[in-house]
Amino acid sequence: MADYSEFPTTPTAWQEQALRELTAGDPATPAVPAPQPAPEVLRRRPDVVALVAGLVFVFLALVGLSPTEIPLGVFDGGVLWVGLVVAGIALLVSEVRRARRRG
Repeated sequence: MADYSEFPTTPTAWQEQALRELTAGDPATPAVPAPQPAPEVLRRRPDVVALVAGLVFVFLALVGLSPTEIPLGVFDGGVLWVGLVVAGIALLVSEVRRARRRG
C-alpha cells in the first residue's frame, strides 16, 4: 500500500522517552519499571457550618411543604430566624476564608 504522507512521521516526546527507557540500561534486565505504591489520598474535612445550615434549610423546606404546623412558642420563631441568619453569615465567612487561603 502506498504511503501518501509527504513527510516522515516524527515521534512525540513520550515516544522518545519510552524508546530511551527501553534501550538504556543492562540488556539482561527488563525495562519494565517497578510498581510504585499508591499515594495516600488526602481526605477533606466536611464543612460543618455548611452541613448544619443545609440540614436546617432542608428541614424548613420539608416543614413548609407539609401540611403540619410546628408550635414555635419562643418569640414566634424569632430565635429560629436569628439562628438561620447567623448560620448564613458563618457560612459566608468560612467561604471567604477558604477563598483567601487558596488564592
